[in-house]
Amino acid sequence: MESQDKVIESLTKTIEIMTNELSLLREQIEYLRQKLYGKSSEKVVYQPGQLSFLGRKFSLKKKLTYPVETETITYKRKKAKGVRQAIFSQFTPEIVHHELQGEDCTCPDCHGQLKEIGSTVQRQELVFIPAQLKRIDHVQHAYKCQACSQKNLSDKIIKAPIPKAPLAHSLGSASIIAHTIHQKFNLKVPNYRQEEDWNKLGLPISRKEIANWHIKSSQYYFEPIYNLLHEKLLEQPILHADETSYKVLENDSQLTFYWTFLSGKHEKKGITLYHHDKRRSGLVVEEVLGDYAGYVHCDMWSAYRQLDKAQLVGCWAHVRRKFFEATPKKTDKTSLGAKGLAYCDRLFALENDWTDLSTEERLHKRQTELAPLMDEFFDWCRNQAVLPGSKLGTAIEYSLKYETTFRTVLSDGDLVLSNNMAERAMKTLVMGRKNWLFSQSFEGAKSTAIILSLLETAKRHGLDAEKYMTYLLEHLPNEETLAKKEVLEAYLPWAENIQEKCK
Repeated sequence: MESQDKVIESLTKTIEIMTNELSLLREQIEYLRQKLYGKSSEKVVYQPGQLSFLGRKFSLKKKLTYPVETETITYKRKKAKGVRQAIFSQFTPEIVHHELQGEDCTCPDCHGQLKEIGSTVQRQELVFIPAQLKRIDHVQHAYKCQACSQKNLSDKIIKAPIPKAPLAHSLGSASIIAHTIHQKFNLKVPNYRQEEDWNKLGLPISRKEIANWHIKSSQYYFEPIYNLLHEKLLEQPILHADETSYKVLENDSQLTFYWTFLSGKHEKKGITLYHHDKRRSGLVVEEVLGDYAGYVHCDMWSAYRQLDKAQLVGCWAHVRRKFFEATPKKTDKTSLGAKGLAYCDRLFALENDWTDLSTEERLHKRQTELAPLMDEFFDWCRNQAVLPGSKLGTAIEYSLKYETTFRTVLSDGDLVLSNNMAERAMKTLVMGRKNWLFSQSFEGAKSTAIILSLLETAKRHGLDAEKYMTYLLEHLPNEETLAKKEVLEAYLPWAENIQEKCK
């Protein structure tokens, strides 16, 4: 009898283990099926009248609405806004007259002469003019001082100053190099495709030359500004950080990594910095951030946890994503995964309502409304008995493991709930990587980091990024030195003269 009980107990444990394994495998199959065939969006649609899991009204910030002008005919309809006409009004018109000529000016009925009585604009169109190259010859004039020449018995010659080219003895002018940068880093056009377009325009340059322009321009002119931006970044009280993999052929096709570090949403001097490195370890973070003692939004990768003085801010978007993955798509909305998701959505909904508040008002709201909701969420997580290793188990374990960092957002009104700023900044690089695939050398990968840093920082300050790069390549070669900080300050994206000339 005792042996039978042991057999039953053993079989029961075996069944339990197999049942758990089956549940995990089914969950993995459903997850992979959704990855392959489902929607990639994590957006959850809440139906009108749907009750909240949290027992309270779920309100999102109302969108601003504007009164719509109407005109009465026999019914009311939206009055046309004249969007088309507003577009056409930006351009200087070129008039094309369509007139009757010769025999066409004779009346087809009585054969009398037709007399013009007026004209109307019947149609407007915009015509695309393809890009073209223009040759400019810089002629330097020389002048001779007759008096000094006679006195010193040698000619005193003074020549008019002439601006220096960014790269000596190169076909790459400031505007051409800037446009190749715009094409590659803003429009994600690989160098080999640019090579074809430039040849059609009559400029036979190779993809290798384009890459060399970017590397040399970065080394000579952009890197000093990049280094100054790095200094300014470390002065900011709030940072965001993220990293992604990247292939460099010079590294035997082994993966290297790009890191991005950027200042917070509410900082006046917004800076986005990219850094390339072979490693994905905490040593990189220590080298870039040093003794930084502010807040760092991150995804809790172990590299960031090695920062001794900084305060880490956990990303609630990562928490939400894990509960989203733990929510079965075909079950009802009352599952535990769905409830965890609802908690996260409620947190983001409250934050969305407080977007326009001051820092102090937002902090007060967080401490009085967000903090109790977080308490409720973490208490709920602690009270759940879930299968270890399951999607839901992973989501709850992640939430509780880094609870302290997820609560850091309650300590400052300028912190944000998610690290989406860093993820969006990294997406700029990822989209380019899909097109140009890799870098040939470490020099090329480094120049990509430097150029992207200048471009994305310029965009944060409302600049036309291509104009900004052109301006730098036209003016920096003519500076006596780029070693002085006061010289470089005038070329930062928020500098007054840059704001005036590069928008």
